[in-house]
Amino acid sequence: MTATGTGHRTRHPFVWLAAGLGVVLVVITVIVALRRASSVAQSPAAADAPRPTPAPVAVAETTGEEGTLSIAVVSLGRVSSDIVELRLAVANTAASGSPPLDLSQRFSADVPDSGTIAEVYLADQAHQQKFFVLRDAANAPLGSRDVAPLRAGERRVLWARYPAPAGHDAEVVVHVPHAEPMPNVPVGR
Repeated sequence: MTATGTGHRTRHPFVWLAAGLGVVLVVITVIVALRRASSVAQSPAAADAPRPTPAPVAVAETTGEEGTLSIAVVSLGRVSSDIVELRLAVANTAASGSPPLDLSQRFSADVPDSGTIAEVYLADQAHQQKFFVLRDAANAPLGSRDVAPLRAGERRVLWARYPAPAGHDAEVVVHVPHAEPMPNVPVGR
């Protein structure tokens, strides 16, 4: 009886020790998980952390004839009753390491208009009218001027102002040099 009882007694403490260690590990795991959850829930910085702003949704898109220039109408809206502002996003979709695209003469061949979108025009098909970029007293196009080359993977927004088409529900075709026209672009209010 002593041999059996002794053998039984020696195995018994190890079983209890193993079970106790298992319980301790489970309790520690639960405590750590609860602390992490409460610190995330209590941290206002995590909730208020800035999120990356996605690129605006394009109203219309086309690709330049070279195939690596993506052109998108970001917006076309009225800035007054008789003026609209066109915003174009241009992106170089070439592979990394490709040479940059020269934008200085891309949207305007005239040297004084370099870096502008002066040759981009709007066409109102319903009223058979074309609208060209507005110009200031010095005959400079009203809009952005960007002559820096566009690197592979880079995206920029260019803008210009035009006379507003008639009617509040107007749609126009946006004509960009060396690219397919972008039809049915609504004029926002």
